[in-house]
Amino acid sequence: MILSFWILLLIVCSWAQPSSSPNKTEKAAIRHAKSLIVSSFDQSLPSVSLEFFLKNEGEGAAIKWEVNNCGQQNGNPAKDKRRDPPMCVEADFETKNQTAVSVLISFGTFKGGPSGVPALMRVTITDLSGICRPLRRLGDLPMELQRPAPRLPRDLSDPLGALSSIPITGASDPPR
Repeated sequence: MILSFWILLLIVCSWAQPSSSPNKTEKAAIRHAKSLIVSSFDQSLPSVSLEFFLKNEGEGAAIKWEVNNCGQQNGNPAKDKRRDPPMCVEADFETKNQTAVSVLISFGTFKGGPSGVPALMRVTITDLSGICRPLRRLGDLPMELQRPAPRLPRDLSDPLGALSSIPITGASDPPR
């Protein structure tokens, strides 16, 4: 009887778990985002899909696609429930040199579904030092990914003689 109770409890708990798989609307939005032609956002880019462009620029890195509210919740669940938040598709990947890239595209609203012309909301690059740089255009992404990583202070060598003329004194030594 105890074993039956535990099995029943496990079944009920597994039903209560939120589904991590996106619903039909989210899947459709992601499919649509992947197929968008990048030249519609930036005429300097070729007529290829967003998915192809990002895979090419990311040198085959795995891309994580997700649907979100474009970061526009106000923090009040009662008010958020009444309004129709915007719907965005975000594509994130990390390059071989550990530069993180994020592209955010607006598609309409959650209640109204995808509508209108998709708009590029944001393109950002975060380097190894944690510095996040927004890009003005999607066409700037290839150049920014080729930019050498900034040298951190610990990576810089000391100039010759910079510290050799300063004597190392202990805490008990009087100042000179």
